[in-house]
Amino acid sequence: MGAVAQNFTILPVSQFNQQFIKRANVSKKHKRVLVIDDDYDMSLIISRSLKVKYGCTVDIANDPFEAINLIVEKFYDLIILDWQLPGLNGAETLVEAEKGLRFEPSIPIQWDTSRAPVVILSSSKKSECPPRKTKHFNYIGYVSKIQPLDDIINLLGTHIIKENETSISDAIISRMIKFG
Repeated sequence: MGAVAQNFTILPVSQFNQQFIKRANVSKKHKRVLVIDDDYDMSLIISRSLKVKYGCTVDIANDPFEAINLIVEKFYDLIILDWQLPGLNGAETLVEAEKGLRFEPSIPIQWDTSRAPVVILSSSKKSECPPRKTKHFNYIGYVSKIQPLDDIINLLGTHIIKENETSISDAIISRMIKFG
């Protein structure tokens, strides 16, 4: 007969999950967010509000070309995208960033395995902001600029929290499969 290990501890699945969720929460504490908006004041207010209220690390791009450069340099947990930008609209900005990711040899590894969630932030109607399907970006929502600022921040916050919960549950499932 085979040898049996004598000194081991079996944790109940619920206890394992609680310990893992705590570690996942700590590791995902600071979500990396990119705000792309040509309105400097609006992007600054959103940035500061998300930092204070949700503990995010926020980068700001005030034009589509600056956004493309930042996207190629870093992976973001959430991209907040103004639809009406000078030179390129929101969809065109992400299509050009997609090209940059395809041709840049030193992109962050997360771009190979993940799609960045994108929330469209616009004063245009939702029907006037048709997203394009891309390999690296996943449109997850629309937030109208035509509402009180607190409502905008709270709506953006729901996407930050939702993405954090998704990341944690995906990590738990992955970990459980690994330990089988």
